Amino acid sequence: MEDDALYSQCLNHMRAGLHCAEAVALTVLEAFGQEDPRPAVRAASGFGGGIAGSTQELCGAFTGGVIALGSLLGRGEPGLELKECARAIKEFKLGFLEKFGSLQCRPLLDAQAVENSQAPGCPQITAGAASLLGGLLQERQAPEASLAGLTLAPATGPRLAPGACPFGGCGC
Repeated sequence: MEDDALYSQCLNHMRAGLHCAEAVALTVLEAFGQEDPRPAVRAASGFGGGIAGSTQELCGAFTGGVIALGSLLGRGEPGLELKECARAIKEFKLGFLEKFGSLQCRPLLDAQAVENSQAPGCPQITAGAASLLGGLLQERQAPEASLAGLTLAPATGPRLAPGACPFGGCGC
């Protein structure tokens, strides 16, 4: 499920001067009730255009979505688990790859430059990422969601042992 209102709002944020990562983060955080999204938007500022405009790293629209998820589902203090946050990010990653074919900025931009290409441009990818993430978050709020029990709240609960993986066993 995708959200057309978020698509339009994200395009409006880009027209107002935000870049890809900032626009996705702000759009999603506004839609899901983040009281003050400005710190997350500032955090997203270095990720536009594949990290500071390099186009050589992760797509800013994707990283803006990850920043939004961290802000909505992440932890505010050390020692708490990040399993739900990680699950949501992995689902967003899979959806992004399925929809756009890459997480890397340059291949996404190159696809739009191919002659007679129907590939979406950066604004469409950015707005599509916000829409995709908004739809995923809305689905998570539904009782029949595949990630039953996921709530849009920062991580809470028992503390992990020092040095334990907060993501649930990735080995970090």
